Amino acid sequence: MGSGARLPGNDTLRTAVDRVIPADGWPGGWAGGVRRHLESPLVGEPARAVLADLAAGLDVWARAHGAAGFGALAPAAQDEGLRAAQADPTLGPGFELLRRLCWEGYYAASAGHSPAGLAMVGFAPVPPGVVPVEPEPLGSVDVGQVRRRYDAIVVGSGPGGGTAARVLAAAGRHVLLVERAPARSNAELRGDHLRGKRNAVYSPTVGPGPGYPRELDTANSSDGPVVVDVATDAGLYGLNADVLGGGTRVWQGMAWRFLPEDFRMREVYGNPDGASLVDWPVDYEQMEPYYTRAEAELGVAGAEGALTARTPRSGGYPMPAMGTEPARELLARAAEDLGWGWGPIPLALNSVPHAGRSACVRCAQCVGHACPVDAKNGAHNTVIPAALATGRCDLLQDAEVIEVRDDHGAAGVTVMVGASGPEPVALEVAADVVVVAAGAVETPRLLLASGLGNDHLGRHLHDHRFVSILGTVDDPVKPYVGPGHSIATLDHVHAATVPWGGGVLVDLMSLLPLTSAGAPAPGVPGWGAGHKEWMRTGRAHVFGVFGMGQEIPVGTSRVGLSPRVRDRWGRPGAMLRKDVHPASLQVDDGMAREGAVWLRAAGAADVRRLVGTATASAAGEHSCGTARMGTSPENSATDPYGRLHGARRVVVCDSSLHPTNGSVNPTLTIMANAFRVAEHLVANWPG
Repeated sequence: MGSGARLPGNDTLRTAVDRVIPADGWPGGWAGGVRRHLESPLVGEPARAVLADLAAGLDVWARAHGAAGFGALAPAAQDEGLRAAQADPTLGPGFELLRRLCWEGYYAASAGHSPAGLAMVGFAPVPPGVVPVEPEPLGSVDVGQVRRRYDAIVVGSGPGGGTAARVLAAAGRHVLLVERAPARSNAELRGDHLRGKRNAVYSPTVGPGPGYPRELDTANSSDGPVVVDVATDAGLYGLNADVLGGGTRVWQGMAWRFLPEDFRMREVYGNPDGASLVDWPVDYEQMEPYYTRAEAELGVAGAEGALTARTPRSGGYPMPAMGTEPARELLARAAEDLGWGWGPIPLALNSVPHAGRSACVRCAQCVGHACPVDAKNGAHNTVIPAALATGRCDLLQDAEVIEVRDDHGAAGVTVMVGASGPEPVALEVAADVVVVAAGAVETPRLLLASGLGNDHLGRHLHDHRFVSILGTVDDPVKPYVGPGHSIATLDHVHAATVPWGGGVLVDLMSLLPLTSAGAPAPGVPGWGAGHKEWMRTGRAHVFGVFGMGQEIPVGTSRVGLSPRVRDRWGRPGAMLRKDVHPASLQVDDGMAREGAVWLRAAGAADVRRLVGTATASAAGEHSCGTARMGTSPENSATDPYGRLHGARRVVVCDSSLHPTNGSVNPTLTIMANAFRVAEHLVANWPG
């Protein structure tokens, strides 16, 4: 047994599992991976107790129907018993738990295990013949090598912090770059479909680990705020990646520029009642040189054409676009029939060998996983190595800044080194300036807990609007070949078709088998032989369009400090509240409508909108706005260059600065803005 755990009601449980996933030409659930999963440390004793109650209830039902136990029934009667349990108010939750665990055990890779369901549906994590490579780890300092004073301390190693460290070090400043997460190899960050960033059912491999509870203050909760922990509520906790490189370590790499209108949303659309829509204190023309630099230093593969027509460029993409694939061909023909512009999505992936690293091998699990051949470009393998190469940047991993100080003569931090271990060491480190780039939740939490910032700090939390539209196509067009999203149209961004700036429409990436198992097409049985047959033959015909659009910020959506929960250092945990403005729902509806038009034009049948696909937590992977830039403390938390209002030596340099979040993925904008902010800091160094 995987962990030595004893399964309660073993015989009955095995029979039930093998009816949820019956044996045919492929193994049944029990032998195909479910037993191993049920015995694993991921499935704790509380879940096993629920399964024991279900097994006992099934045996009671069997005896009431003249059998000695559930296993003694004929298969058809066993199915009848499971349907009865599913409908029973007492046993129903246990059945739903069993079904979920069956999908996890049969259709999800985890910790080096490849269950039978993956081979059955044709899923292979990497193409045949590809040998994964492991990059050399970046050099880190230990506690004894940390200086007591630096020119700058950068908190967070994501696209904002990594870029800031790169600019400051290149300008001759001595930098301490602090990353809360311990060092992790790429191998540790891929191939686990139960703990990956996008689909974590259990404590995700990208952290933050135990000891960081949050409270969700939901507008429709009558019971008050809900305490969530990443280990048990990964989806509700939020999608932020806590690892060297931040989200760029495990993203797919969509590297878009914001459109000119994205920087002046209030000017173009006004501010609807109840919203807090504002313009950026910088425009596209000012940002353009930094976009060009970010594309070059990050490494973006793209093509000029319909997707770049409204974003004038001073330089081309450093690599050609990724090659085509069936979904792109299908949707391209449909877009042309509709008169829509389209193009290959710009991706921070090596479409050809680049910067001494391999080209993308189009693995089946790009989104949410580290790259098997280091062809995915992010802060971890571009700007941070460039900062370290200067000899003026010290990288300190597994270390958490728990306080930021802004004194008259110097700034400083308290940092816990060895943060994940049992005996961390507290250090006081001083600097001319502290650059905080911990993300749209942790940046305001850290600053608020340090007693810094004005009333705008933490407010205006927003993300993107997300919709998925699915249909059925005659010929499968999304095999398990990466990298994921491939084609897009911007025809519904700042257009008459979708209000409030609209959103980009892209092809839906190939879903992991586990995701498909939990959401079969309408009319497909929820379990049993019919469900298994659909996974084997019908699933591949499901195809979709994904929309991502503007979310209108409101001042009541915010990151605050919880009065009830504390982190492992005794600081207040984050209190998250997310209110959705009606204008944002109009964006949802418009993207769903136009996405359905695109799918139908591509010949898809049974086109439907998938409900419940918006971010489950107040903290999504694109969260922003909580330290918004502006021209005055009356309308912002920082000045136009990220300096925190009320502080002289504290600068914010991440997505928290974004007053609005555009109609496309924000990472390239985070990096471009970080180049701008850091260059201004170098030129205006606090004396």
